[in-house]
Amino acid sequence: MRNIIRHLLGLLACLCPMLALSAKDDPVLMRIGGHEVPLSEFEYACRRTLRTSTADPVPLKELARSYADFQLKVQAARRAGLDTLPDFRHRLETYRARLSLTYLTDSATLDRALHRRYSRLAARGPRVQVRQIFCRLPQNATGESLREATARMDSIYKALCQAGPDSFDSFVERYSDDKAVRWLLRLDETAEFEDSVWAMKPGTFSRPFFTPRGLHIVKLLQQQAVPPFEAMRDSLLQACPECLEEAARKQASLLSATRQTALTDKQVREVLATECSRLEYREADFRLAVQAYADSLLALAATKREIPAHPDSTTLQHYFGRHHDRYDWDMPRYRGIVLLCSSRRVAKRARKMLKHLPAQDWLDAIRLLLNKEDTLVLAHQGTFAPGQDAWVDEHIFKQGKAPERPGYEHVVLLGRKLKGPENYREVEQTVVSDWQIASESRWLSALRNANKVEINQEVLKTVNYHRNKR
Repeated sequence: MRNIIRHLLGLLACLCPMLALSAKDDPVLMRIGGHEVPLSEFEYACRRTLRTSTADPVPLKELARSYADFQLKVQAARRAGLDTLPDFRHRLETYRARLSLTYLTDSATLDRALHRRYSRLAARGPRVQVRQIFCRLPQNATGESLREATARMDSIYKALCQAGPDSFDSFVERYSDDKAVRWLLRLDETAEFEDSVWAMKPGTFSRPFFTPRGLHIVKLLQQQAVPPFEAMRDSLLQACPECLEEAARKQASLLSATRQTALTDKQVREVLATECSRLEYREADFRLAVQAYADSLLALAATKREIPAHPDSTTLQHYFGRHHDRYDWDMPRYRGIVLLCSSRRVAKRARKMLKHLPAQDWLDAIRLLLNKEDTLVLAHQGTFAPGQDAWVDEHIFKQGKAPERPGYEHVVLLGRKLKGPENYREVEQTVVSDWQIASESRWLSALRNANKVEINQEVLKTVNYHRNKR
């Protein structure tokens, strides 16, 4: 049965050429460095934008400029040969094949089959979240290797029992061939796994047990009711090829000229392969979806190639230094340490000692040198905005009065008032994001200078942007 789906996926990767509509039906909207972009591709992008965005619609001319920038990235990727890389080809062919299946299966039959699968899952009880200490065993494992693996897992289990459940994560990191946390559904697992895991209570772990994949010690983290069908549909579709098989057979039967109620596997393949070869002509949305996916992959690949996701520290510090004022706080803050001392003598000693030490060592010095035998100093260190610390407010920002601490009346503050962060690491995510935006802007400017962008305003006027939203 599953051979039909496997065979069909192979055919779909080969039989679905990227065909263009005629110029009469699909006029050229823009030219990017000599590359023509048809109106249909832009309209498809508009429809997707309106479906996924909750904000007010972007003006059409602005959307066209953004799409032209997007196409500049796509063409940069093609010039760099990124569309010839095996990873790109594989991802595109996989997407095209799976999208094709939605056109080559009977939707009502598929929906019924998936609902049946879901009902069986829901009836078998909750889904579980687990983590495991896993020893993978090859199919041809020898008796000696099985004995060694069993002895090793028994030893790990005994050590784990002594350490307790809270140590399970550290054992996983040290000993497991699988370190992931997973949600599991009962029908997806082997009988051995079901019998061991679904009988457990959350927070406990199992004894070592065998499955065809290897040896397991599993910890049950939590249980949850099976999510609603809508949330599970995509995962059910991937995990249930027999549902696709049933729907594909139904579609083939509907398309068959003979209208036979039961087609052979060969007839199913022939009917669906013929229909697949016509998809590009018959289904404009199919062609446009595949083209849009390919362009998105290429634009993303070109962007990653040009703009690193994690620039080096020298680059970030340089950018932070050039744009330091951008990261200033709304109000000044005080960075330093607050000392509540038991006497004037202790306060003087603490101030003198800390002045000769780097700030990162201050709390350790207080703990090891001044508070070694008795608590002579209460200390807290950090960066304080107005309103965050009563002693900083009183002595630095001149606001309010700090409460008295009996026995610790002598207050010492060491530090300084700042307008903003001193190092990019204090606002690293913001700096990285700003650097990437600035780098992309420079890159796009260079692409525009190197590639002439022409947008046919008369063709653009034919796009009914707001009608598409309805």
